Amino acid sequence: MPWDKDLDRLRGIAAALGDKPAWRGFADYCAKRGAGLRPAAMTALEGFLDEAAGWTDDARLVFVRWLLPQSQGFMGQHLILPQPLHERVVTPAVRAWSVQAPHSAEPRLWLGLLRCDDPCAHLEAALALDPDCDLAKRTLVNWILADIDYNQHHMPAFYIHDPRRDLVDLDRVVALAGGGADGVWKADVLAEARSLRAVAERWLSDHPDEGDFASH
Repeated sequence: MPWDKDLDRLRGIAAALGDKPAWRGFADYCAKRGAGLRPAAMTALEGFLDEAAGWTDDARLVFVRWLLPQSQGFMGQHLILPQPLHERVVTPAVRAWSVQAPHSAEPRLWLGLLRCDDPCAHLEAALALDPDCDLAKRTLVNWILADIDYNQHHMPAFYIHDPRRDLVDLDRVVALAGGGADGVWKADVLAEARSLRAVAERWLSDHPDEGDFASH
């Protein structure tokens, strides 16, 4: 069930797009989806996608560069980035953008956040191009910590995947957090990393043989 705040945001976006006639179809989708009228919303979206198919590449990119930051405010991003829009407009536009602007971190950031190809590789590429890209740092850190937490969730019975790999990834987390500007976030991340590291090291101390972990 959609979050009420997400529905409010959809209705707000619909109202804000009143002065953009080319995007009226998307505004109609947002208004109907925000009102809980999903079938009617998807019909409106299909009409918008048919119109967008005739846009120039530049016009499509203008829309996508406006839309993607909007999506970050949603708990359920599928509401603002429904799959047909994702597949037919957003992802192709960002892929083309990354080719046209190979030295820009922004398209690589969005390819990662959109979970295209190898998302972590896109985020790492964004950071290589812009080491101060805070959203790429935070996202990578969150993903790494979540993966390691999953690997440890059956402890003390067994450890999933190789804890040695997790220790390497935790070094990466510390390096990423070390460059963060938010002191509270940095402190929280480093505390969680220490906790996860202690679990991995304890497992290796008790199970020193290589391959002594679950592979699923």
